[in-house]
Amino acid sequence: MQPLELLQTMMARSVLATEPFVSANLLTAGKADPLARLRIYRNNTRSSLTAVLVAVFPVTVRLVDERFFRFVASEFIRRHPPVESRLARYGAGFPRFLKSIDTLSDMPVVAETARLEWAIAEALDAASLPPRALAEYDNTDLGMSPDILLQPSLRLIISHWSVMSVWMAHQKATPAEPFGGWMRRPERVALWRSGESVRLILLDRSNFAFLHALKHGFGLEQAISRAVALDPMFDLVSALVRLFGDGLVTDVRVSAHPFPI
Repeated sequence: MQPLELLQTMMARSVLATEPFVSANLLTAGKADPLARLRIYRNNTRSSLTAVLVAVFPVTVRLVDERFFRFVASEFIRRHPPVESRLARYGAGFPRFLKSIDTLSDMPVVAETARLEWAIAEALDAASLPPRALAEYDNTDLGMSPDILLQPSLRLIISHWSVMSVWMAHQKATPAEPFGGWMRRPERVALWRSGESVRLILLDRSNFAFLHALKHGFGLEQAISRAVALDPMFDLVSALVRLFGDGLVTDVRVSAHPFPI
């Protein structure tokens, strides 16, 4: 008798592979063919995983046609099966996988759009903490460079392609412009969970650098320095008001690293 762990591993590989790794004499299915029953389970599993990818990457599906998407998804599932039980976590490597598809080599916006859609999926799966109001800190001494903590769902995307424009166009009821109409244009996108939906905004270089620094735990002084280096006219007051107004700030604390990093 095979050890349970080995048998489970063989079964998992057989379900996700094209050909079974487990032999028929290890399986029972009454009077039915055990390998035929295994193929049914395999088809159901692959169909479920494909459905997950279709749901997570709806705009990508529309960019490449659903039949082609399902073919690529099948290859991705075969090469990169799930490594954890939560289906909401499945698909992280799919945008990178799309970049390796020769057929899509002249359509880089497809993989970039998929990268944005995965960030949206991550944001929707992240916690949403109670936002803080700017007025709460009116009489609080936080030092010269406090730490500003942001919503854990915040994601920042830089793309050489107009991925947010592509994504927004496919949210409309009318058909979106075909791929040939999209031009190479860098976009810096911030997105975060807002209730049960997601908000997306475009940022210029300085505001993106400011938000990026705060997200990665740098103090306010460092964030300002990075923003001003890109735009000497960076408006700190407007940036802070927007942060609090968008509900992105979850706390403001005295910096744990008072000296520049």
